[in-house]
Amino acid sequence: MQKIKTKYFFLIIPILIFSGISFYIINLIITTLKFEPFKNEALSTRQYSYIILSSKNKVLSKLSRKFDIDNNEHKVPFFFKHSFISSEDKRFYKHNGIDLISISRAFFRNIKSGYVMEGGSTITQQVARLLFLNNDLSFQRKIKELFISLILEFRYDKNQILKLYLNNIYLGSGAYGVNEASQVYFGKLIEELTLSEIALIAGLAPAPSIYSPYQNIELAIKNRNKVLESMFLDGYISIENKNQAINEKINLNYQKPENFLNDKLLINFILKETDKIIENKKDYKFLRIKSSINKDWQESGQKISSFVEPKEIEFALLSIESTTGLIRAMVTSKNPSINEYNRVTSSVRPLGSTFKIIPYAAALIEGTKLRTKFNDLPTCWKNYCPKNFSEEYRGSISLIESFKNSSNIVPISITKKIGLKNIINLANSFGLGYSQTLEEFPSLAIGSYGDSLLNITNAYSAINNNGKILSPSILEKIESFDNHSIWENKFMSKKILDLNVNKKMKKLLEKSVKEGTSRAAFIKGKKIYGKTGTSDSNKDLWFVGSLDNLTTGIWIGFDDNKKSQLSSGNSAYLWKKFISDINKISIEK
Repeated sequence: MQKIKTKYFFLIIPILIFSGISFYIINLIITTLKFEPFKNEALSTRQYSYIILSSKNKVLSKLSRKFDIDNNEHKVPFFFKHSFISSEDKRFYKHNGIDLISISRAFFRNIKSGYVMEGGSTITQQVARLLFLNNDLSFQRKIKELFISLILEFRYDKNQILKLYLNNIYLGSGAYGVNEASQVYFGKLIEELTLSEIALIAGLAPAPSIYSPYQNIELAIKNRNKVLESMFLDGYISIENKNQAINEKINLNYQKPENFLNDKLLINFILKETDKIIENKKDYKFLRIKSSINKDWQESGQKISSFVEPKEIEFALLSIESTTGLIRAMVTSKNPSINEYNRVTSSVRPLGSTFKIIPYAAALIEGTKLRTKFNDLPTCWKNYCPKNFSEEYRGSISLIESFKNSSNIVPISITKKIGLKNIINLANSFGLGYSQTLEEFPSLAIGSYGDSLLNITNAYSAINNNGKILSPSILEKIESFDNHSIWENKFMSKKILDLNVNKKMKKLLEKSVKEGTSRAAFIKGKKIYGKTGTSDSNKDLWFVGSLDNLTTGIWIGFDDNKKSQLSSGNSAYLWKKFISDINKISIEK
């Protein structure tokens, strides 16, 4: 009996092992076959190449689109294709994902040299690692890689596999894919690269950090020359091509102020706005996008953000041209090149006293005069007993004086008299109350509800534009590669305030800057219309102001909503510094 049990035991073990391996392989095959490269969020990309220009036609960014693996007409340029094949996988078109000849050759060369001097991985194996695996040096990972490579070769043709490789290979300096490498190292579209530049990029593949031209230009050029020699020996280029490429001087795209704008959040916002416009239009493969950004102003605003302390506190700035709604500057963070959050459009924070333009505008619409008196005294509305920010109360006070001193009591009194629903409707006409729905509570009159810097700045811009509001836009026009017009901004406005009411609103805002709580923004000899705002415990510090045809809003605060030791006066002063910088106005510090 014991022998029978032992016999069955030895039979069961191989069956279990075989079943386990079979299940593992089947699961691997199913997972690989179901994988959709362009449906994977990490690999999703725009289907067009682009050049983004500033309002003065300076190049802000340019990037080639990824290669479309399902479109045979979207071909990999000849030199790009063969530079990588020559240097990375000479037998690419001859093997079925695993090249035993290359593996054997690499094995014997490495044994002979005493160290790893050559890899045996095919381009297909590298795609398997890029899309499914990692670079762990383990036997299990290598087995997976071999299986996936065979499946990839079954599912895709060679040109599709090559496109997957070129779209996703890491080439250093944050560049994933040859399109990003072209932008990062040379500031060019793929089609604009020379043979020398292509070979340098191909030479980065084995070890991007070692061969980076930013780290060691001599080593990068040495590897470039190896790629060129290999292409020549494989018959893809002539001796003249090779010599000309070797003698060509490498001009790298160092990120300097005169080069591209190093602000991925701003670039992504421009592209998202572009996507909205072309969504229902022809499938364009190249776009020339003229943004409304003034590059000099953008850089000035970014520089000013560095003055904000402590280090952890954040900053956002937005400038809108009032008569057109065009965004001339958008600073989303103190460090936009590494930050992932757009504080201009996505951050919804309590508006504080910047919201008070709404109840005051409502009072003026109802016929209230600037000299009409209100009681600025401690008052309760049921269980709600607000205080003035400074806890100072001025008794009987005019509408203009109450705004100048940023009374909290008066705007709530106005709101209760006019009706909360009417205040909400007016706020909505100014573009407020959509990011966070306004509800019928008295505290909304003094900015307890949140909105974005984009929306509150645009609301003030409407007052600066004689009571006419426009949808803010960061785009002026979009053209195709052959300069054919695809879309152009039409600047459609809507009247929301009577001209007489709007003039009185501007008087309130001017008084606030000249004599009131917004004095930190005052510039001698200039008419400035603006208002500060502060949320509880100085968590949000706002100033929005207009000078001439430009309305600029600034927000300062901690992302985690911590208390701040600063005041809204700091925002007002930074506004003044920005405005003086872009207008070349001398101010006292």
